Amino acid sequence: MLSKLLVLLFAAHSFGVTFNSYDSAGYYLPSSGTASTTQFYLGSELSSGTACGVDALPNGKSTSGEQGGGPGYLYAAINQLAFADAGGPGGACGICYQLTPVSSSGTVLSSQALTFMIVDECPAAEALSGGYNCDQCNISEDNVLGQHWNFDIAIDAMSTTQYDTFFKGVTDGSNWLEVQFEHVSCSSSTNPTPSIKSWGCISGCSNNDAAAVCADV
Repeated sequence: MLSKLLVLLFAAHSFGVTFNSYDSAGYYLPSSGTASTTQFYLGSELSSGTACGVDALPNGKSTSGEQGGGPGYLYAAINQLAFADAGGPGGACGICYQLTPVSSSGTVLSSQALTFMIVDECPAAEALSGGYNCDQCNISEDNVLGQHWNFDIAIDAMSTTQYDTFFKGVTDGSNWLEVQFEHVSCSSSTNPTPSIKSWGCISGCSNNDAAAVCADV
């Protein structure tokens, strides 16, 4: 009984963030569940900084500008409801999730699972490029792909092998209609801590409750 209680406490409070409950601004960070995925190019955001403030890859590496071909770093954005800000660093910055694709027949593709660090926000506002993939304002709403949550994958930081492995057999063009996700520890080799701007945050970040979820929609 004690061991089960400790597991539940770890799931609810880990690395300074609170999982699986709404905060005062309406944000909700899940520890596990199912989600859809989309793709984006991280390199085009580095000059101005991502929502977490990321402005460069670690170890002097560069993005590839294409699907795969990068240094083998696994980064992603998560929808605004979970990210916990509307444009600046949120509580999700720097945490990692293992994503496991699910085939169209419902088979869990465990051999294709990869772990991604959250470095950016997928905004709720369609005008800010989140479109209908990240426009959920509470956990009862689904996106256009039928999921509460969405991970936007930074494909130009992935190696070709990582890209080909994770996206093999995608169920909706270049997107997964369903992945299983779980909060896990980050990997120093594939989720190294990137450089951030002076206003950024990539570890132990707080929710910005002054900017309510979907306030910019």
